[in-house]
Order: sequence, then structure tokens, then C-alpha cells
Amino acid sequence: MELSAETILNEIKHYINEEVSYIDALVHYAQKHDIEVELVGEIVKKSAVLKSRVRTDAEKYNLMEKTAQLPV
Repeated sequence: MELSAETILNEIKHYINEEVSYIDALVHYAQKHDIEVELVGEIVKKSAVLKSRVRTDAEKYNLMEKTAQLPV
């Protein structure tokens, strides 16, 4: 199995909803495929899409400080 950001994103997008965050989905993915969470974390760091979505979740759940965003 090829382990890439695109592969991971394609699988976890089915889990994401109001109750399941990207963070939870990534942990579930790692457990399901018997992969170290740290390895998934390294892939997330290299993917702008996954990194952005995990950051948004982390800010939402107060796991990190919110970054300033321009009003839209």
C-alpha cells in the first residue's frame, strides 16, 4: 500500500462529519492500518491540505492558539 497524503485524504474524508474531526480520523486511519501515528504526522506535515485541516481542527478544539485570519 502506498502511503501518501492523497491516499490518506481519500480514505479519511468518508469519516469526517460534525462528530469526527480530521485529527480523530487520522488516528483511526493509523490504527486501522497498523501504522505509527508519528508516521501519519510526518505525512500530514508535508501536505498543505491535511496540515491546514488539522490546524483548523486543533484551533476549533483549543489544542493550539488561533491564528489571525482575514475577514472574508
